[in-house]
Amino acid sequence: MTNQDKIAAVQRLYDTYPFPPEPLLDEPPPGYNWRWNWITAYSFCTGQKPQRQDIRILDAGCGTGVGTEYLVHLNPQASVVAIDLSGGALDVARERCRRSGANRVEFHHLSLYDVAQIDGEFDLINSVGVLHHLPDPIRGIQALAGKLAP
Repeated sequence: MTNQDKIAAVQRLYDTYPFPPEPLLDEPPPGYNWRWNWITAYSFCTGQKPQRQDIRILDAGCGTGVGTEYLVHLNPQASVVAIDLSGGALDVARERCRRSGANRVEFHHLSLYDVAQIDGEFDLINSVGVLHHLPDPIRGIQALAGKLAP
């Protein structure tokens, strides 16, 4: 099986079974997760408070948008870009964010390998449950690293 065949198989899987299958809500998501909050994540990693909050966030492999929705709601001054290989999962993510009022997000049907097609750099990159699906995870990490702001 070639790498392209593996990518196509993963895409078919998530088009058929969008993940995660969390319910859609007509309000902001419940609870709080520190890793989706810029101030908390930055402070955890650096031991300092960030100097700014008007940042760019990339949700790489957003799936059905559960994390994307939190990223938008927990970072009110940020702009969020979400990408996924699965068009079916992206459809759910768009609807999830629309229904909860998460309107500062831009969606792209894009492989993580092709993230260089998006202009600019990102201050925070969220990628959960994605790299292990890639035929070449190191290439995926390198693609993301190339989009991370200094």
